[in-house]
Amino acid sequence: MEFISRISKATDPYRIVEELSTGSADSYDLGFLFVSELNKLTIQEIALLLRKRIKMGHLIGCSSCGVIGTENEIERKPASVLILGRFPGVKIVPFSMRQAQLEALKTPEDWYNFLEVYPSESPVFIVLPDPFAFDMNRFLDCMNKGYPHCSVMGGMASGGFEPGENILILDQEQLEEGLVGVVLTGDILIEAIVSQGCRPIGETFIVTKVQDNIIYELAGKPLLGILQEVLHKASPRDKLLAQEALFVGIAMDEYRHEFKRGDFLIRGLIGLDQTSGAGAIADRIQTGQTVQFHLRDAAAATEELNDLLKSHLDKNKEKPKGALVFSCNGRGENLFRQRDHDIRLIQQCVGPVPAAGFFCAGEIGPVCKNNFLHGFTSSIALFYPK
Repeated sequence: MEFISRISKATDPYRIVEELSTGSADSYDLGFLFVSELNKLTIQEIALLLRKRIKMGHLIGCSSCGVIGTENEIERKPASVLILGRFPGVKIVPFSMRQAQLEALKTPEDWYNFLEVYPSESPVFIVLPDPFAFDMNRFLDCMNKGYPHCSVMGGMASGGFEPGENILILDQEQLEEGLVGVVLTGDILIEAIVSQGCRPIGETFIVTKVQDNIIYELAGKPLLGILQEVLHKASPRDKLLAQEALFVGIAMDEYRHEFKRGDFLIRGLIGLDQTSGAGAIADRIQTGQTVQFHLRDAAAATEELNDLLKSHLDKNKEKPKGALVFSCNGRGENLFRQRDHDIRLIQQCVGPVPAAGFFCAGEIGPVCKNNFLHGFTSSIALFYPK
């Protein structure tokens, strides 16, 4: 298994292709292309020229508001990044999908027939959806049911602000909506690092009364009352932070006696009712689940990503062969007030490793073996031979 990654800040398609193809060898099995702040016609031309210049089995990519290379993150400026990989012993299945096709797939067997990939093959999915006209939550629900414990990773295209402004690339195909992706099976191991950028505050509580996404009671008391008790014990800084960046973490494994980072799915607390004491979160939840309030800031996001990467390195002594990085467009300089934050940490902890990615309108990755759509997250795929 071998990867190379190249980045270009040029705006002319021919110059971009020249810089992205520098040092490339005879042929590759798969390439990922991410382009920021260039129009759709230019991106299509770049993809076409790359396929003429470099022999590759498949090319997948999308438009974005910023790209990530091996050493740099370039936000809200024209830039292109290409990572090429050789995957001996790996089956690569490219696919594209529109909303109507998604709705037509009713059962796991429908998915097996559509993709011609089965759970017994332990597949990993890399997907790039458009955020406007595709039900990603439905897609992930189908994946979790049809391919249990199989990772789905990727990010939503972020190059446009309205439907039809993004472009998704899959070989010779270009889509303005839907999803493109590849399925990888065989002699490959892809480790997922999903850093949601939060730290817990207070204790864990059992949900005792809920309806859909509205939590009425925790441990038999109104949610608002529990929250006030938690914040009463908090530091002045955390009380101030809670006014802007307060979240609810939903424990993914109810049988744990102790919870740590990575055990919670983080969802926003989107409303509080002073009369009933209830709180609404940005996801459905059930009675009996365990939750804990969380806070998000630059320090928490840095600490969590650093801890997750070092924990991964402790378990995997060998360095990865390549990396894909799907980072929220709300991270980067907007959150950390510095450039190259996430890629610098990745290289410090598990590098040097060829890497590519982009700033997304939503990040996709597993939490405790189930796949979710996230926000303010860095979802990192690390590639190893099995």
